[in-house]
Amino acid sequence: MGYLSDVLKSEYSDLEVREVYSSKLGNTDVEIVEVSSGGEKFIAMFQSSPVRDRIYKWSLIITSAHNTRTIKGMDRLDGINLALRSSIEAIVKGIKGE
Repeated sequence: MGYLSDVLKSEYSDLEVREVYSSKLGNTDVEIVEVSSGGEKFIAMFQSSPVRDRIYKWSLIITSAHNTRTIKGMDRLDGINLALRSSIEAIVKGIKGE
């Protein structure tokens, strides 16, 4: 499993995560997952590459039937985790109509 899959499975037990694609292209890790929540689905693509001592350049694209969210940054793992959590929570709330 890839980083995004691991984060989703450990933090969101109510989501069903299916890894579609995971690869390493040079220094860049690329992962695409399909996530189900209450009968609705969304697709997420995450990529990251190390820049220097524990800092990663990363991007996340999440697409559902209701909206798309794209974010990117250059952070340590704790910053990436925070961005992933807020984006996943926003997409799940959008799916539920909140």
